[in-house]
Amino acid sequence: MRTVPDQHIEKQALRRELRAVRSSIGKARRTALDATINRHLIEYARTARLSDIAAYLAFDGEPDLQPALERLERERVNIALPVVRAYEGRNLLAFRQWTHGCELKPNRFGILEPVDTEEIPPSRFDVVLVPLVGWDRHGSRLGMGASFYDRAFQPFAENPRPMRMGVGYEAQCSDQIPLDPWDIPLHAMLTEKGWFTCAR
Repeated sequence: MRTVPDQHIEKQALRRELRAVRSSIGKARRTALDATINRHLIEYARTARLSDIAAYLAFDGEPDLQPALERLERERVNIALPVVRAYEGRNLLAFRQWTHGCELKPNRFGILEPVDTEEIPPSRFDVVLVPLVGWDRHGSRLGMGASFYDRAFQPFAENPRPMRMGVGYEAQCSDQIPLDPWDIPLHAMLTEKGWFTCAR
């Protein structure tokens, strides 16, 4: 997956800008925003009666969902986290069961992953909570540039399930995210303002 040169430059510039915006959020403000996002996530999971969620552990300033994940796990929601696997010379994303207190180890990027727990196929998830650097209200997502999520969910690109719900701050919203043909859009977004369906 290679981006055309002009698009690559545009994405890289926007990625730097939005990562800087995210990093500039002060500790007290971030704590308040994350608490609100966690409340919205718990409310959504209960309202939608979710049973299986793919989530993530916060990295590089992403919203920290762990309080909500711990609460939902206690309420018998199955939670899985992404793991990066080497497969035939390339890195691919898979998902393993997560429970509070299970063993975690950092991967090559420094992101914590569950160790030796059950692997969950993406088709089983009701919702996939997708981390991001930037987003727009049409469901376009700007990630870190490795296309892990795009490859993992390309087989489900036209399906309503699993629902792809981006998670980020309102400050990360852009008027328009540049897209490549392989970019997989989001169905919905979750921010400190709540959750909403993207207007594609």
